[in-house]
Amino acid sequence: MKRLFYCSILFFVFATCSAERKPPSPAVRNYVEEVVRILQANFVNRAAINWVTFKQNMLAEASGANTIEQAYPAVEFAIAALGDKHTQFYGARPVKGPEIPPAKQFPLYPDEPVPGDIGYIRIPWVVGSQEKLDAYITRLQAQIKERDTPELKGWLVDLRGNMGGNMWPMLVGIGPVLGEDTLGYSVDSNNTKTAWRYEKGKALLDGDIQAETAHYYTLKSANPVVAVLTDTLTASSGEAVAVAFKARKHTRSFGAGTCGVSTGRSRFDLSDGSVLLLTTAVFADRRLVRYGHSIAPDEPLKPAEVVPQAIRWIREEYQAKN
Repeated sequence: MKRLFYCSILFFVFATCSAERKPPSPAVRNYVEEVVRILQANFVNRAAINWVTFKQNMLAEASGANTIEQAYPAVEFAIAALGDKHTQFYGARPVKGPEIPPAKQFPLYPDEPVPGDIGYIRIPWVVGSQEKLDAYITRLQAQIKERDTPELKGWLVDLRGNMGGNMWPMLVGIGPVLGEDTLGYSVDSNNTKTAWRYEKGKALLDGDIQAETAHYYTLKSANPVVAVLTDTLTASSGEAVAVAFKARKHTRSFGAGTCGVSTGRSRFDLSDGSVLLLTTAVFADRRLVRYGHSIAPDEPLKPAEVVPQAIRWIREEYQAKN
């Protein structure tokens, strides 16, 4: 009887392992191959991955899946295996499970009070329709115009709490303070560089207009002193703006290191209607220094120290500049 008991256990283990190793259906296998092809061709760090092993592991994760929807966990597994915080996958249909509450809106921080000799502009996150993006640009440039006076010693550009969205309206909105110049680059896995530029109310990517305003503003005093404020919630497109200020003359950053997703994403629509937002480039500043990680401020400070120290530096730098 004891021997039969042991044999029963062995049979159960064998049957369980066999079930776990059941290959995915042909449709699922084709879907996995589609995902791997996209990742292998476009992921920014593709050279660091053994794609044969990667595909084998993803197929193993999809074992037993008969429908593409059942393969979604394998895609999530693959995304995690990339080791990239910015890539995201959205299934065509929600996976069955507990009801997920609607996502909360990102917080919007209030403006900081500043002395009369300091200009201040907060650059919040932004996503939405073209109408909303146009209104965002108009609002930022109107605030800059309203706060610009000949007496200003410099500007505080506040990126704290900017969790991303669309970088191009941000660059147009803050363009009068940034100045007309090449601001940075996106660099892909082939080392191909595409330049960002602000010029006459337009944000350009290798010369192609990404966002613009017809009624752009020009500062009363060109090339001002600028203090850039960042924190751990400064992410993605917010980090792109932080990069755009890097290596700019008379500019210094204050606060805390950014979130660490200073990378660009591309959208890929999969055959079943699901969407892959894949990291395909890293941000580089105007000197071609690459990021792709948290951007450290020039002066790490506690939250209460950030604005006073930034104002102190602006006044000192203004004196030295003039």
